[in-house]
Amino acid sequence: MIKEKEKAEIGYRIVKIHTSMFSYQEVEDENIETLFNGQDMLVINMNITLNIDKEKSSITIDIATELIEKSNEKVLIKHSGRTIYQVKGLEGVHDVENDQYDIPDELLIQLYSIAYSHSRALLATEISPTIYKDKYFLPVINPSELIKKK
Repeated sequence: MIKEKEKAEIGYRIVKIHTSMFSYQEVEDENIETLFNGQDMLVINMNITLNIDKEKSSITIDIATELIEKSNEKVLIKHSGRTIYQVKGLEGVHDVENDQYDIPDELLIQLYSIAYSHSRALLATEISPTIYKDKYFLPVINPSELIKKK
């Protein structure tokens, strides 16, 4: 009989939230309305990176997004939001032999969800003085879609 793995107790707190990269391309006023009101004119690319720092007992999640004009593949907005967590009990999910972490899916979903919400708010702040204000927001998504099942 296989013994059930002991559950590690893990706690976390947010230690830093910030925009690590932001850029945008100007678009003429009449073109912006066409882009945002037209059908299938824009694409959003997203890349999520998770880094674990064993010495600092921290997890950093970067949410990088691009808003792309589909017809010419022109990147209109690039943004990367970073959330850093201080994690207590991280060593309890560390597989020393393989130097890998087996973080429970529920915790990963929660960390990704918080980081994504931060990225949405950071992006909204960054675009507020631009032509894109009130036009572009990262969509609300199901946070469980952010992790891949094993």
